[in-house]
Amino acid sequence: MAKLAIVDLSNEDCFKPGTSSWLSIRKDICHALEDLGCFVAILPDKISSELRSAHFGMLDELFDFPTETKVKSSYEKPYPTGYQRVEGAVYESLGIAGATNPEQTQIFEHHFWPNGNDVFHETADLYIKVMEELHHAVMRMVFENYGVEEYLDDHLQSTIHTCRFSKYSEPAEKTGTDMSILRGIHGHTDTNFTTILYQNDVKGLEIKSKDDEWIGFDPLPSSFIFLAGDGVQVWSNDRIRASRHRVTWSENDVRYSGGLFSFRVGETHTPKELIDEDHPLQYKPLNTSVYTEYRKKNYASIGPDYTVKAYCGV
Repeated sequence: MAKLAIVDLSNEDCFKPGTSSWLSIRKDICHALEDLGCFVAILPDKISSELRSAHFGMLDELFDFPTETKVKSSYEKPYPTGYQRVEGAVYESLGIAGATNPEQTQIFEHHFWPNGNDVFHETADLYIKVMEELHHAVMRMVFENYGVEEYLDDHLQSTIHTCRFSKYSEPAEKTGTDMSILRGIHGHTDTNFTTILYQNDVKGLEIKSKDDEWIGFDPLPSSFIFLAGDGVQVWSNDRIRASRHRVTWSENDVRYSGGLFSFRVGETHTPKELIDEDHPLQYKPLNTSVYTEYRKKNYASIGPDYTVKAYCGV
């Protein structure tokens, strides 16, 4: 059975380009992204157990606000985001647009706590900072691996981030022959470029392998999972596969997660260096913003199995 690649990033040299640790980790990460479209990053000592507990306590308090308060928390710029709820799955989420700017976290915070909530913004900012650093390091590794590092700065400058907090409570539907398995979110790929997730200790996230196996993610307090989205699949000309994932669980415990969703502003093109006889061009340029809206508006007819290849394949 396939397993999720686990990458230990506890050595500080892992984040120093050119070191032996960096080169070794780069090889492991790129292989994992090509194989499953994801990997598990172990980042001990980045967030203490006390801060972690405080953060998830704040998420519990956050989702206890009335629905009308949560609905009014929405943004149009720098990227549309807001309150989402899927009734059948008993799933809801709240987003912070431009999340790598601490001012945006404070705007979000004051919507719910007009007098401020230091614990919320301090812990949220820390998680976002750790995920942003991981995103930058992995993107550098990927661009170096394919020999196109000259485009990295432009890519990072053209990237915006949304942070989304999610809550999965008692599911309403049972699926499959095993009636103890309860589905939360159907299998899908993310329409953005990359996603980094962290969560509490309630299992449920599963990744689909090339052999159509669903692999469970067993979270550790110091772990994050990095997922390739449709954008990086287009950019890499199918070298990296977008990670198809879902949320299923049979526990009655509430599952909380947080994530940093990275989008490239404008169109994503496949670099000319990644097109050759063995790798002919697979995609037309992709605007992830337009693509995301298309998926949302047409979900009822196209469903969760719709692919970026169907949308902009050559």
